[in-house]
Amino acid sequence: MRPWVADLVFVATALVYLAATSAFLAILTGRGARLTKVAPWLVGAGAALHATHVVVASYVLHVCPVEGIHFAISVLSMFTCAAYLAVRLRFHVDVLGAFVAPLALASLLASRFVAPGPLTPTVHVRSAIVPLHVTMNLVGVALFSLAFGAATLYLVQERLLKRKKVVGLFTRLPPLDALDRAEHRFLLAGFPLLTLGVLTGTVWAQKIEAGSTQDLLRAGLGYTTWILIAGVLLLRAAAGWRGRRAAYGTIAGFGFAMLVLLLYLLRGTAVDERHAGDRATVAEHAT
Repeated sequence: MRPWVADLVFVATALVYLAATSAFLAILTGRGARLTKVAPWLVGAGAALHATHVVVASYVLHVCPVEGIHFAISVLSMFTCAAYLAVRLRFHVDVLGAFVAPLALASLLASRFVAPGPLTPTVHVRSAIVPLHVTMNLVGVALFSLAFGAATLYLVQERLLKRKKVVGLFTRLPPLDALDRAEHRFLLAGFPLLTLGVLTGTVWAQKIEAGSTQDLLRAGLGYTTWILIAGVLLLRAAAGWRGRRAAYGTIAGFGFAMLVLLLYLLRGTAVDERHAGDRATVAEHAT
């Protein structure tokens, strides 16, 4: 299969995500009532094309989708779209598509342009546990992304209701109870996956001879994310935490998860630069 096929699918995926983003923006501004049913389908079409791109690009580049950070970011946004499509009807949170579609588009573009090219794993990370570890974390973060979106919308809706300024596009936001329930369910679904990610990460870390400062910081942030999410769920069950407090805890947990992802991204870029330097050195000696 030729590389241009992967490029073609990539462009098609980006265009569909862009169309979905535009459709949701039109809906929120009150100018796209006819797009209410079309916009979620565009997200679904984008997710299908996205999955096709991951498969085709993996075949063309001969890399595992969850071993390189550029593919990992791409898979994360795809899982987020899939999770949104699976729950949007049950919890009546179609409006979350306005958060999911641009997130998917940004992640897709970042996966291509932030750290281009396949990453070659070192000897120390060639382990069967790596794909499981990364996949669990990606799916978990995808669900936490939806929880973050619901928590943010909850705080916006609550503030507008208190100020009695629910007008225009804000009248289309879901009720507070629906947003609170959706946020809680997303956390419940993502927490076991995050736990597995932390456990497999611990096993994987034992296989690394010497962890760098960045590795240690990433591990610490990962554990902090787990503690925050666990605390939100525990306090909700034991102390009746709901509404604003749960929303703030969810947003904080998602923030730490994004810091972990950022450190993975920086690590991937550093690996690419190191490999490029090694290749340049070999070429210099060869000449």
